[in-house]
Amino acid sequence: MTNFLVVGMGKTGESTARFLLDRGEKVLGYDDYKKRNDLSPNLLNHPSFSPLRPIDLSKLNWRKIQECIVSPGVPSIHPVLAKCEQERIPIVSEVELACRMLRFPLIGITGSNGKSTTVALIGHILNQAGLSTFIGGNFGTPLIDSISFQSSFQWGVVELSSFQLERIVKARFQIAGILNLALNHLDRHNSFRDYFMQKRNIFINQKKDDLAVVNFSNPSWHTQLCSMIRSSIIPITSFGQLQEGFYWENLKIVERFEGEKKTIDCHRWKLPGKHNRENLLFATAVCRAVGVRVDQIETFLSSFHGLQHRIQKVAEINGILFYDDSKSTTPASTCAAVNSLNGPIILLLGGRSKIKDFSEFTRNLSSAKIKVVILFGEDRELIHHFLPKSIPTFLFPTLDEAFVKARSLAVPGDSILLSPSCTSWDQYNNYHERGEHFIRLIYGNS
Repeated sequence: MTNFLVVGMGKTGESTARFLLDRGEKVLGYDDYKKRNDLSPNLLNHPSFSPLRPIDLSKLNWRKIQECIVSPGVPSIHPVLAKCEQERIPIVSEVELACRMLRFPLIGITGSNGKSTTVALIGHILNQAGLSTFIGGNFGTPLIDSISFQSSFQWGVVELSSFQLERIVKARFQIAGILNLALNHLDRHNSFRDYFMQKRNIFINQKKDDLAVVNFSNPSWHTQLCSMIRSSIIPITSFGQLQEGFYWENLKIVERFEGEKKTIDCHRWKLPGKHNRENLLFATAVCRAVGVRVDQIETFLSSFHGLQHRIQKVAEINGILFYDDSKSTTPASTCAAVNSLNGPIILLLGGRSKIKDFSEFTRNLSSAKIKVVILFGEDRELIHHFLPKSIPTFLFPTLDEAFVKARSLAVPGDSILLSPSCTSWDQYNNYHERGEHFIRLIYGNS
């Protein structure tokens, strides 16, 4: 009997293994860091599941492996993947596997920043409009889980990382879009060009009648991107007007096609910042393409409150505001958070970086708004080199120590913002854990 090999046994890997086991397949599971006891009991106790240790790989009969399904967190240069390629074993992502079985059309959203908020907003509007919609992917529930749900979905909206898009073959997204592109994941990709090409994969299997939402706010890459797309393009921009597409004007979204102009009133939109304006434009374009009415979108905006750990106002204590933006893992997302708030800001930065170039801080952070920067975590020294000299800066090993310093410096009217610009993996399992720790510190329960 042939086996399926699942590499990376985190949330997505376990969902993939369960899906295959439920269909009578034999599954091998490998993870560099998880020990046997870290896996869920229903997997370990399944007679057709075998967890692999590094020592087992040398004894493995690779010819009996039919396919390898790789989780998003596993680098493409991983030795197990290299061995699969050597043995000519097909390697696909969980998204590719799921798309073989789906019975509903997909909306795929990727980009460097804002993906989760945009996916959640699209799902919120579609569900409120009476369209049963699966929401997940890299955000929340793995797409593979949707196949086992009892619900009959009319649409699926999924967040897609560059890692997931790297290993797709036939996966098709009837509506797809790239929100934005910034230096990101260069710890995994060889160059920005390589990163761009992985993101572009979201469009490669679209048909002529499918739709591609393209952000025209950044001409440095949208022109090149449009030349690679074979589907129908829906332009959006937050700067200026468009002859065709969606654009922002005086707290309204203007929709203009074939000379006809409609407006969507956005006074009920609650999320701060220009970046969230682009997220709203994107979501509106997608929902209008699906068929949601203008008045429905205007109504449903008021009931969307954003997501945890994304510029989330946690508390106001003695006149000091506390904001949790633990989801931020890039300089661009931190700058967007800073720009969305009023000063003075005490900024908490740090963790394990995905890039080595933080020059965006040199260009965009200013003492006019930033009262002080407090660095923590593994790459605090690296980030320190890129901060403007005019901003007072302190360095500490942990978030606990950084928070104590922030509290000692804060006065009424200040905002303490956790927006790390880095992954959490030096000290936490994920950004959610880091954000929850920050919230406990705010309320005095470390």
